[in-house]
Amino acid sequence: MAMVTIARGTLESAVQLGERLAGVLGCRVVSREEVYEAAKSYGIEETGLGDMSFIDQRPPSFWHPFSNKRSHYLACFQTALIDLVLAGDLVYVGHLAHLLLAGYRRVLRVRLAAPDGYRVEMLVRTRGMTEAQARAYIREVDERRLRWSQFLYGVDWRNPDLYDMVLNPDKLRLDTMTRAVASIAQSIEMQPTAYDREQLRSLRLKAVCQAGLLRSPRTRGLDVTIEADVTSAHVRVYGIAPSIGFDTWERDLRTTLAEVPGVRTIEIVPGEAPAGLSNDVGA
Repeated sequence: MAMVTIARGTLESAVQLGERLAGVLGCRVVSREEVYEAAKSYGIEETGLGDMSFIDQRPPSFWHPFSNKRSHYLACFQTALIDLVLAGDLVYVGHLAHLLLAGYRRVLRVRLAAPDGYRVEMLVRTRGMTEAQARAYIREVDERRLRWSQFLYGVDWRNPDLYDMVLNPDKLRLDTMTRAVASIAQSIEMQPTAYDREQLRSLRLKAVCQAGLLRSPRTRGLDVTIEADVTSAHVRVYGIAPSIGFDTWERDLRTTLAEVPGVRTIEIVPGEAPAGLSNDVGA
């Protein structure tokens, strides 16, 4: 088993499932907060997005000054998350971080989806809300979660295509859900191969390079696309070179990337990246 992600919502069911599942699988539970803490070494605090939560506030508008740091935030978070996956099996309880591992097939993506009636009843019982307060809270949180998922990842978090399993805690007991998820997590389809791990390490190298370019004042605003191969330690950079100042553009890219651990050779390719290659999440 490589990794299970459980999308958490307004209730504690995802946290409970994550803890129970980790006990059955014999691995650790990791939260969004823990990944963020690990990502500080890559400069995630500099983005100003780390302390923002969809529960507490709305995301910045797309053209807000924070939006140009969105890619930096994701690159740092992605690197820290991959570090944890490479260190050992884990269950991640958070929101949509599994999208940062898109293309890595050994991630079991789980979402808990309960009907509103069940959610209202649970909030009334566990948090002392009135029914009207609970319904208003659910609407607000769901709307903020949608805005955050669109701002960070460009997706609607409710889309079932983003998950491998959608479970209803109103219908299924915690033990039943745990057994179902554990059974698939331990299946042959979920066991990573040496090739899978190599691809994951290459994805990490690409993310570290992106974070490095976005962190440096010399390269922060450059529109480039990165391709990385961890086996050869080779990084290829595509970008439309400026008509004036080409030497400075290339030198800044090389100098910044040369400081990234794990990079041995750097290739600069003026021009657009090949079709299908991008810096988008999971690309």
